[in-house]
Amino acid sequence: MLRDAVESALLDVSDADPCFAGSVAMKILSLHGPDGLPEFEAFLRLVSGKLAAAICRKMQTYSELDEVYSCSSLKILNPRIWGYRGTIYKLRVDCGKESARVLFVKTPANDIVLLHGFVKKTRKTPEKDAKIAMQNFQRLKNNGAVISLPLVKYVL
Repeated sequence: MLRDAVESALLDVSDADPCFAGSVAMKILSLHGPDGLPEFEAFLRLVSGKLAAAICRKMQTYSELDEVYSCSSLKILNPRIWGYRGTIYKLRVDCGKESARVLFVKTPANDIVLLHGFVKKTRKTPEKDAKIAMQNFQRLKNNGAVISLPLVKYVL
């Protein structure tokens, strides 16, 4: 009942305020790859279809909620350990026996840019994967081109 009241109030606000109407959900972006495709898409093609779908469903949920909500599968890559400035999120995605980590940042425009993904094989984040994410983070800070990730393509 409370949910219906909130939704009704939001509809009333969007009808009354043209600035509120048509607000766009959070976009899920990837750095632009040399082949013209999103770089993160190469990772999605390497993992199983089920794991790729699970990753894309999580990202789609963030987009629909327009927020990176806190949960037990979301952590922040420790800047003191890795020596970078900013916030890089590390999302755990488990699908059966497969487990992946997705490293991403949130932009000032409230969008998500996926920096790097890897299949989890050890307890700690491998140095190689953290460095790739930090290099991509630096590319993004230096105005690296981003492109929208086609999530629907991978959701089963």
